[in-house]
Amino acid sequence: MSQIECYEPEFVRQYLKKHPQPVRSPLSISWQHESRRSLLLDDYDCCDAVLGSPEAFALNVKMIEADPATSPLSPVMGALNQATLDVVTLPGLSIDLRLYALGVMLSFVQKLPDDRPDLLRIIASLPAQMAHYAAEGTLTRLYQQLPPLNTLSRPLISQLGRLSLDWDKLTDCTRKFSLPLQISLLGLQDKNSEALMQQQLAEVWETQGQATFADRPWIWTNYLVYRLYHDTFPQHDTLSVTTCYLQLVSDIFLLRSLFSLWLMDDSTLTHEQIISLFCVFESWRHAPACATERAALRQLTQEDELLSAFSLLIR
Repeated sequence: MSQIECYEPEFVRQYLKKHPQPVRSPLSISWQHESRRSLLLDDYDCCDAVLGSPEAFALNVKMIEADPATSPLSPVMGALNQATLDVVTLPGLSIDLRLYALGVMLSFVQKLPDDRPDLLRIIASLPAQMAHYAAEGTLTRLYQQLPPLNTLSRPLISQLGRLSLDWDKLTDCTRKFSLPLQISLLGLQDKNSEALMQQQLAEVWETQGQATFADRPWIWTNYLVYRLYHDTFPQHDTLSVTTCYLQLVSDIFLLRSLFSLWLMDDSTLTHEQIISLFCVFESWRHAPACATERAALRQLTQEDELLSAFSLLIR
């Protein structure tokens, strides 16, 4: 039987080392040509293992027996997944610029003919092109020229109040009781209240949110890399590449809104509280109600999914 590469990030090894008899066992995302070891982030210890260390994604590789029953991953989607991982780990860029570069790259790939003979080579070359655009300032200039649109961000904040979030995942603290009430009230906002809340949350993130994560920037980088690695982004059985991208950016926006709502009353965030808030959100992503509630979120989207996603990035 043939062998394939099995990737095991350092976060899996450290999790097993810290929890030799874990409640949650690591899982494998398997394709015919490779297998990826990973964890689900709806458990605090798993979430902390993935987000808590800047070395979490150091990859260990071993060879394992291939399983012929697993599904194939197309060469194009495999190359695109690797390119997305390369782009979002470009050094010296904010998370928003990385997401913007990711969107620009995906938009370009979407316009290429599927039968182009050099398609794989072109996809593989795109991260270097994005790095060049970043180094010469073109990426930042185009990003700053994006039109300011709030048509999606405002109703998305209100929709946050209607999500089935499991607050039992939140670590014990005084905000465990006040934050759910605060968020539930978002669903009752009118248009004027939506506009005011959007402005307030943007200001809180700029002044307090970014400062909160300034000494631990790897948390957001790790989360973004995790989503691309664990989901083999942008592979999906039913959603288009641009829909997957919009969903990813929307999730980052919703998470930032959660953190900004926490900080609005000048509360601080400990490491445990940060990890548990990610855990609350990830628990929703894997909950049965998520599919229906995601469909409601997609109904808020403008026809241009790429522009909708760009509108959620902070400039």
